Amino acid sequence: MRIKTLKEFIIAHAETLDDLFKFSAEHTCRSMLHGLERFTDIELLDFRNLTAGVFLSFEHYLLASGCSPNTSACYFRSLRAICRQAEKEKLLKDTRQLFNGVFMGYEETRKRALNIEQLRAVAEADLEDAPSLGMARDLFILSYYLRGIPFIDLAYLRKTDIHDNVLCYRRSKTGRALSITLEPWMWEIIERYRCENPNSPYLLRIIRRPGSIPEERRQYESALRLYNKHLYQLSTRLGFGVRLTSYVARHTWATLAYNEDIPVAKISAGLSHASEEITHTYLRSFSDEQLAVVNLQMAALVNPMAEKEWKRKEKEKGKGNRNNKERKSSKNECHTGVPIPGRKRNDSGGKGTVFN
Repeated sequence: MRIKTLKEFIIAHAETLDDLFKFSAEHTCRSMLHGLERFTDIELLDFRNLTAGVFLSFEHYLLASGCSPNTSACYFRSLRAICRQAEKEKLLKDTRQLFNGVFMGYEETRKRALNIEQLRAVAEADLEDAPSLGMARDLFILSYYLRGIPFIDLAYLRKTDIHDNVLCYRRSKTGRALSITLEPWMWEIIERYRCENPNSPYLLRIIRRPGSIPEERRQYESALRLYNKHLYQLSTRLGFGVRLTSYVARHTWATLAYNEDIPVAKISAGLSHASEEITHTYLRSFSDEQLAVVNLQMAALVNPMAEKEWKRKEKEKGKGNRNNKERKSSKNECHTGVPIPGRKRNDSGGKGTVFN
């Protein structure tokens, strides 16, 4: 009986992920395969040839080729899942030993979350002259309102996912179920970009032409590329140091919730993370200003000058909190609707062609 090669296992695993609509994981799997093909003659590589040395050499090759540590770790997590399946089929004896010394964790990268001022600048930007940017901005804000919903889940939301004003869907990445009460400021954006094709099952005008799974996936991938392109143009236009991408909305929701002293357990539940440890990877980046305040607080314990400065900043912070509460109260009395943030309407009526 012929033994399956590693390449055959990887392709089969990618196809399984595709059948489960786990497109991001499938893309990672296929990218890892392309890396292996550049690294070695994978056609001759079967599980009998696999050693920890082979994987360490592959890791060194990836890093030397310009691959980031986090991307390399992502590839190896995919490889580990494949090797575990091979172990179940008695093609490997001890998967764990193969990955000794290989980094498969998460290395903190530069901050990917917006602060509140930047988020408000996005929401309030006047984009009447750029309908495509306006649509990208609106979907970014909708993603934030919907607890940082990833773009793939936003694209594949179905009309039937809404029941009694509650959005119920499953994350494509994990299959975990989420329920979100739809508020007026969410409906405002949904209605603007609602899919009007009666033959389409999808809620929004992202996948515009229902068809086969491959056809719809191509539409999604094209929409994602254009979405990120327009978000980049928007961040450049606004002069941000943070590059806007589809995932920044998710990181922003988590980070701002944390800054508002929301317990990590609730943030984790809101993001539908399997554990709080995953949530902590979203919250590891703190600004230089935040760390400077922490450092000042520590110095104030022993230094009179630092203590005086610390008390001054705390006094200013107290005044700022009182002013924010007064503004929030005033907004609630005036019933302005959207809690974060109010913005100028896009008079194009949502007919932008961001995904055309």
